[in-house]
Amino acid sequence: TRVAASHLRVGTFQFFAARGEHDKLRLVADYTIARHYPELAGRADRYLALLEAVARRQAALVAQWMNVGFIHGVMNTDNMSILGLTIDYGPYGWLENYDPAWTPNTTDAAGRRYCYGRQGQIAHWNLAKLANALYPLVGQTTPFEEILQGYTHIFDQHWQEMMAAKLGLRSFDT
Repeated sequence: TRVAASHLRVGTFQFFAARGEHDKLRLVADYTIARHYPELAGRADRYLALLEAVARRQAALVAQWMNVGFIHGVMNTDNMSILGLTIDYGPYGWLENYDPAWTPNTTDAAGRRYCYGRQGQIAHWNLAKLANALYPLVGQTTPFEEILQGYTHIFDQHWQEMMAAKLGLRSFDT
């Protein structure tokens, strides 16, 4: 049994955007906001705010994965939840020895796209695909670019805070 608050994914939005079905894309985005991000409803910039909220949740989730040595295995856009949940993972795995290039996915062994050390980057790539899908609802690239740049800082902050806590440090200084 697969249980989650929602199975909406980045791929859901890509599907309608790729088909040019912008009316359905807007319906899915508005449904997502009404059901899962009601604090964004009524905002003129709600689609940008949706991307930012998803980016924040995804940054926190992936940092948590990495903090405990979890590797999702297949972080494609159809396996990335809009809610920052871990869904449809596998072949997944756990680091035994620290190796940022390790992947539990044998079909990914050559390129190591979804390896432990690239999970933050792949989440960023997936968020860029979500931004591309939402673009027809906004029509401007600059706000999307700013949100995507912000993801990197948010992810790094989460990761550094978790690593510092794991090591018993008050802060992570570079």
